[in-house]
Formats: sequence, C-alpha cells, structure tokens
Amino acid sequence: MKSIKIRILNALLIVDIGIALFCILAGNKDWFINSQIGFFSSLAVVLASMYSYRKMIDQSVASGAVVSSNDELLEKIEDPHGVYDEDDTQETILEETIEEDKKITTLEALKKSKAFISFYRLGAYLLLALGFLYLQSNHILHIPSYLFGIMLPPVIIAVMFFWQSKNTKESL
Repeated sequence: MKSIKIRILNALLIVDIGIALFCILAGNKDWFINSQIGFFSSLAVVLASMYSYRKMIDQSVASGAVVSSNDELLEKIEDPHGVYDEDDTQETILEETIEEDKKITTLEALKKSKAFISFYRLGAYLLLALGFLYLQSNHILHIPSYLFGIMLPPVIIAVMFFWQSKNTKESL
C-alpha cells in the first residue's frame, strides 16, 4: 500500500504535467506562466501549513497534552489541575494554578503558536505575494489562470485525503 504522501505527490505531479501540456499545446504562454506560478506558490503554502501543524501535533503528543487512552482523557477532564492526585499537596496545586494564570510574554506566545506563525508558512506566503507581484509588474497577470493554479493544490490534497479516509472506513 502506497503512502498517502506519495499518492498526493503523484497526483499533484500528474495534474501539473497535464496543465503544462495543455498550455503548451494551446500555445498560450501567459496562461502557462500564471497557472504555474499560482500552482507552485499555493502548493508551498499548503505544504508549509501541513508541516507546521504536524510539528505542532507531534510536540503536543510529546509533551503529554494529547492523551492516548479514554481513561486518561476522562481523568484529565474531571480533574484538570490534579486536585485529587495523591502525590500533590494543596500548596503545589495552588502554585501551579497561579503560574498558569500569569500573563505570558510575547516570546512565549510565539513559541506556543508555532503552527500559526512558522517561518515555513511565512516564507510560503511571501512566495505567493512575490509571484503575484512579478506577474503584475510584468503585465502578464491573467486572473482566471492564476486563480485556477492557486485552487488546484488544496483541492487535490483535500480529495486525496477524502479518498484515503473513505478507503480506510471501507477496509474496517
């Protein structure tokens, strides 16, 4: 069974080759340039977002924020501050609660929101903006083909994940 990553990359590559062949055969250079710049910049944004969210989830699992069993989840919901734990004293629990309520610094906020503010995503959005500005400054911007290129990667990836989840449900 192929990995979902390999399937997604294959689908993206096949669709991009199809777009390139269509544009070359049609002889429309502007359509080709606009769709390719839109396609690759949108692909960069989607892949950077997926990578940063995966990294955030892995860190949450490693730190214990995500629990692995229903019993642990129920215990965490019923006693979020560990009041009824036998090891902790009331003073330790009070100190931890006070520390949680303290205001966080800007640097700590940036560390906690790595998925929202990651250099990968910022770089990808910068690439998207630079591609648009390049097309606009050279007077070759064709909005329909550019939007078509931007739309394809998220749609293809969403369809591939949908098919993967559908196949997983059917095999169970």
